[in-house]
Parts: sequence; C-alpha cells; structure tokens
Amino acid sequence: MENMHKSSVIMVLVAVVLIMSIGYAAFAQKLTINGTSTIASSWDIYIEDIAVNNKTLDAENVSASVDDKLSATFQANLVSPGSSVTYDVTVKNGGNLNAKLDSLTFTDSNNEAILYSYAGINENDVINAGDTQTFTITVQFNNSYTQMPENKTSSVKMILTYVQA
Repeated sequence: MENMHKSSVIMVLVAVVLIMSIGYAAFAQKLTINGTSTIASSWDIYIEDIAVNNKTLDAENVSASVDDKLSATFQANLVSPGSSVTYDVTVKNGGNLNAKLDSLTFTDSNNEAILYSYAGINENDVINAGDTQTFTITVQFNNSYTQMPENKTSSVKMILTYVQA
C-alpha cells in the first residue's frame, strides 16, 4: 500500500510538471525589439573673415588669405622700424558641437627683422556651437633694427587645430 501511495504521489507530481510545461509553452511569446539611430551632429569650424584692423607708419597689407578652413597666410610690406599691420581674424563655429582650440601654430621664414604676435586667443578656448571668436595677428618691423636688414621679406602661416569640447 505504501508503494502504491508513493507511486500515486510521483504520478501526481509528474502530471503537475507536465501541465506547467504545457501552460508555459502556451503563454510564452517571443519579444523582438528593433531600433535605429542617426547621429545628427555636425562639425563645421572655419576662419570666417580676415580684416585689416590697423596700420602704423608706412606699413601696407599685401595679402591676408584663408588657405584652408583653419589656416591663413599674412603678408605685409614694412618700410621702417616700428611699422606694423594688425589683422582681425574671426573664427566661426557653424556646427552644432562646441569646439576647443587644441593648438595654435605659426610658421614663418625666421626673419628676425619681422615679428609676429597674436592676442585674444589661447589654447583651450572654447567656441560654442553657432558662435564666433575674433582675435588679432600683428606683423611688425622689429624696433631693434636700426639699419636695413639683409633679408627684407617674411610671411607667416597660422594653423588652428580644434577638437570637440
């Protein structure tokens, strides 16, 4: 009798497990999630304008041109010590990402009689999306030269490197 009782309990348990399995299979559903995304940001930083701000003594602007989106070349005729040309350079962030100035590089022909300087811009400056930043570049005949130098020409190229802020 005891064996029959044990067999009945085992049969009932097997039947319950079988019914639960069938119930699970009947109510189980496959869940599928699909999605797509698009990057909607744009990177558009460039030199928007270069304008002569000031000329001292007998200096003349020869050219100031944008070579690439973020590089420019400046040339000036400087006749006497102290003469200079100052340029306003405007950089525009036309994209929708903030931009940080990573580096500002000047290359020139290493003429000690002609000096270059800049003001109003520094590494790590941030230009927010849609904004502009204006700074100055000055090309100057070195005041310490009291007679005409042997090398009378020089040009400078400025290269700006921006990264996402």
